[in-house]
Amino acid sequence: IYIDEGQDELIWLTGYKVKIRDEHTGDVLPDGFVCHNNLNIANKSQFPWKVKTRGTSTRLITLAEGQLGVNFPDGFAVPIPGNQSLKIVSQVLNHNIPDINLKVFHDVEIEYLKQSELTSPLIPLFQQAVSILKQESGPPGEYGMAPDCALHVVDTNGISNGPEGHTCEITFDQENFNPYLDQYGRTFTAHWKIPVGKQVLTTNVTPILNLEFDTKIHYISVHLHPFAKTLELKDVTVDSTLFIAYVKDSSDRIGIEHIDHYSSKEGIDVYKDHSYELISTYECTDSVNTHTAMALMYLYMHDKQ
Repeated sequence: IYIDEGQDELIWLTGYKVKIRDEHTGDVLPDGFVCHNNLNIANKSQFPWKVKTRGTSTRLITLAEGQLGVNFPDGFAVPIPGNQSLKIVSQVLNHNIPDINLKVFHDVEIEYLKQSELTSPLIPLFQQAVSILKQESGPPGEYGMAPDCALHVVDTNGISNGPEGHTCEITFDQENFNPYLDQYGRTFTAHWKIPVGKQVLTTNVTPILNLEFDTKIHYISVHLHPFAKTLELKDVTVDSTLFIAYVKDSSDRIGIEHIDHYSSKEGIDVYKDHSYELISTYECTDSVNTHTAMALMYLYMHDKQ
């Protein structure tokens, strides 16, 4: 799609919404039929400025069950060229009806302002997604951590019995960053099967966040699957929780009724020299069926460049 095809004017994306409708009647259907609705940059290489997103590469917005709309704080927006091609990716879901014969469509609404319509300047936002990555294979240790680090015992004084000068800093390849594979042969997935009972996973998301400057987060949307309880973003450097999203389960079906989001003009400070973790908590109560999980935060930060 094009928001303003053939025109060279700057567009400021201020909001995005989706409803799922019956193809034949047009009636709005329950949110539980929505898996994802993504608004993506179609051609990253054709953007006139650097696209900073890493974990999702070209994602602008993701909507899912529990949050079917995004509206940035007044005075904030994501800038895109009006003639830049975008892509809408829609996915549907059915957790609850065994025998179903239904065709649906995603009814999308994009809210934006043209540069010529502005009465005052807007603060530009860029989106960076951080996600839980569950290790699938490879040596023990976190993403980007040298395998030798897992062989040493860490105590309050540092590395015991380690070679002189040994450090366990996490490193990653700036040029060829891949969140699903590190340089030490570890493979990761952002979509995994959850066991029955409680599961807590933690991922160091500093490489994915990839902050090039100190800035503020002004909006956070969250994507989780049914049986999720919380998703927490933590500044490890100062041992501080920046945001926790709580989930309200649907009372009469497998699904999510509501997921917390964050919106603020004041914002949350984040720093390029700090380390950050994402912590997910799931608690599956269904011992009959297999369920999958994802856990992502979409952070919209002030683009100072």
